[in-house]
Amino acid sequence: MTGIRRSVRDTTAVVPLRDGVSGKSRLAAVLDGDSRRRLVRVLARHVVTTLLASDGIGRVVVVTADPDFTRETLAGLAVEVLEQTADRPGLNGALEQAREALAARGSGPLLVAHADLPALTPEDVAALLAEDAPVVIATDRYRSGTNLLLLASEASGFRFRFGVGSLAAHVTEAEAHGLEATVVHRPGTAVDLDTADDWSQLPDEVRAAVGQQVPGLL
Repeated sequence: MTGIRRSVRDTTAVVPLRDGVSGKSRLAAVLDGDSRRRLVRVLARHVVTTLLASDGIGRVVVVTADPDFTRETLAGLAVEVLEQTADRPGLNGALEQAREALAARGSGPLLVAHADLPALTPEDVAALLAEDAPVVIATDRYRSGTNLLLLASEASGFRFRFGVGSLAAHVTEAEAHGLEATVVHRPGTAVDLDTADDWSQLPDEVRAAVGQQVPGLL
């Protein structure tokens, strides 16, 4: 199926955000708990700000098990915070909950974006929205994971398969529903920030911008 045409600002971006305590544990060797918490805040604000500035994004919904931390982190930004319920655990459960809540309001296409993409730009978002497949997957730098996932309205039966090997899992899921899937690889969507090696892969200007806000990363 091709020929998807998304009207101006009709896509809802959904950003899953963990609490400020457990996130970025793989950076514990270089950052203490307070610094990791600050990093989560800096990255989340960057992603949400980028989405809000992107043509084609009508609203941003953040789904989280820690709404107090999230509202404090995103203070001043025009986002909706949706609290993840205990009966929908994990990343995929949070996203399914958010999609069901949005579907009840008659929402259109959904763009899932991880909250730790320091190089993400509005141009990256526009590139995904310009694709005409009902399922668009922006892969990580290893070309095995999924950092952003765009679903057209007709992909309502598609199930989220985030986790190890999610790129292949999402392509298989699309095929199971007879949906064409397009895979996109861009520098701004490819690098999330979970490890010191991820940090080394970022452009110098991105590292400088993040490092100024999170001492210890430079």
